[in-house]
Amino acid sequence: MIDFRYHVVSIIAVFLALSVGLVLGASFLKEAAVSGLDQSVQDLARNNEGLRREVDRANAGQRYLNGIMGTVGPELTKGRLAGHKAVVVALPGADTKLADSTVKLLDGASATVTGQVSVKGQWTDPKRENELVTALGANALTFPTGSATERAAKVLAGAITEKMPPIQSGGSTPGGSTTPPASGAPATGAPASGTPATGTPGSGAPSGTGTTSAPPAGGANAGQPPGTGTATPGTHNAQAATEALTRLKEAGFIDVKDNPAVGADMVVVIAPSGATSGDDPGRTNNAYLALARALDGGDNGTVMAGTASAAQENGVIWALRRNDQTAKAVSTVDTADTPVGQVAVVWSLVVEDKQGTSGQYGTTGTTDGPLPELPKKETP
Repeated sequence: MIDFRYHVVSIIAVFLALSVGLVLGASFLKEAAVSGLDQSVQDLARNNEGLRREVDRANAGQRYLNGIMGTVGPELTKGRLAGHKAVVVALPGADTKLADSTVKLLDGASATVTGQVSVKGQWTDPKRENELVTALGANALTFPTGSATERAAKVLAGAITEKMPPIQSGGSTPGGSTTPPASGAPATGAPASGTPATGTPGSGAPSGTGTTSAPPAGGANAGQPPGTGTATPGTHNAQAATEALTRLKEAGFIDVKDNPAVGADMVVVIAPSGATSGDDPGRTNNAYLALARALDGGDNGTVMAGTASAAQENGVIWALRRNDQTAKAVSTVDTADTPVGQVAVVWSLVVEDKQGTSGQYGTTGTTDGPLPELPKKETP
């Protein structure tokens, strides 16, 4: 009993000592602790205010620069693309306002804008690969190798640019099937719409017969009499291009505005904003890069334009810049939503056309600077 009481008293004494220590410590240290915390809060507030002023100055400087470029930019791009035809291709997730402003930009640079093509998300859906190939109709035989999106990219490029192998008329309707012809026999399929026409492909491509819609106004090219649907090898067939675009549109893979089927010699691809999403962003980005390369193969210059977010990890511009094959062929601008970036888009097209070289311009990651260097005779 004596030992137990001793331990109880000892424990009580320890707790009393702790309590007294806490009371005494709090009373003596309270003022110093509060004073120190107040000083820290004041220092953080001053630092925060300083950083806020720096941000405000930077934003003011950016607004000032944008104001200047907004004034002189149109003069820097005016007439630069005279004599050229351009088409705008918007990838899934691209800002529609940026696409529309790009059309105005190209128009201000004196390019003839043939139209816009909006690629839908179904383009890269692996579950719809068979449907995508079927929607290509007889042109699936013109481009028989590669993945579904690679083959579709070449058909789309052939429909809206001038230098790809000619797109041919005919083939089955979307949702049907395309049967490869026997040796020496033409490919045939269900009619799409309109009056009969015959398409003659380029060298080495199988021929096809079928029906097509009436040619767009002004869509006939040299070597292609209006209404015949026949193109000489190497000649853009606007009538067959219209049919190819209609098939892809009706199958749900693209939307079309105005008349891109007349063919263009310059292309601006509008990149999606932000990182590419989905289960396999790498596969999706590769499909977009294949489309960019196909478009570049059919024109005199291709630029992928977007915002800084598209140049961040897993964005399309980010992926393009890391792909040597595509970066050597296609230019990029990651500031296309700014006046400086708009000048960069036009100047990039000029450089691609005159010098045949690509460049990467903007502010995110490793770039070649804010603007390309124009050829001497093109310098303002």
